[in-house]
Amino acid sequence: KLQFLYFIGPTMLCCGQSTVARESSESDVYINIYDMTSFNAVIGTLGMGAHHTGVQVFNGEYCFGRGGTDDTGVYSIPPKTCEGHIYRETMFMGKTSLTKKEVNGLIRQMKREYMSASYHIVRCNCNDFSMELTKRLLGRDQTTSFPSWINRPSKSALWLLPSKLVDRFDFEILKWNKQVEAQSD
Repeated sequence: KLQFLYFIGPTMLCCGQSTVARESSESDVYINIYDMTSFNAVIGTLGMGAHHTGVQVFNGEYCFGRGGTDDTGVYSIPPKTCEGHIYRETMFMGKTSLTKKEVNGLIRQMKREYMSASYHIVRCNCNDFSMELTKRLLGRDQTTSFPSWINRPSKSALWLLPSKLVDRFDFEILKWNKQVEAQSD
């Protein structure tokens, strides 16, 4: 069983609510957005927050995180049920032309590309995975449609902070997560 990050240091920015009520079909592609902390309710009024995302298609949700092994970091859950996070909203991204069988093949391929050990809170996180999976599902460049506020803080950190500090931050979170796991055993 994978253990996932429950803590995040620097505040992540967000803004707006884009949940759209519409009749859905299995080929619809959605981004499910979660608050990583209940503190988002307070800082959300300031346009800030820390978020986790997953991609929903064909009645499943696909996410990426760091687990305790070298296995894949990609996992599936029933939509809107990511343990350890607070469901916030769903955003419609488009419709995939892929069949369910083709989507399953794509997920198998991405499981090989997104290993648990490759997870990095800034360089390769759940939001990067969600953006790439959405892009591949829709078959066109969706980076402009993917909500930039979700991953803006991580990308800003790469631009603003020295590489060693970014890596140290990820290492400290990994160390903290292992301590939490050891206490829960």
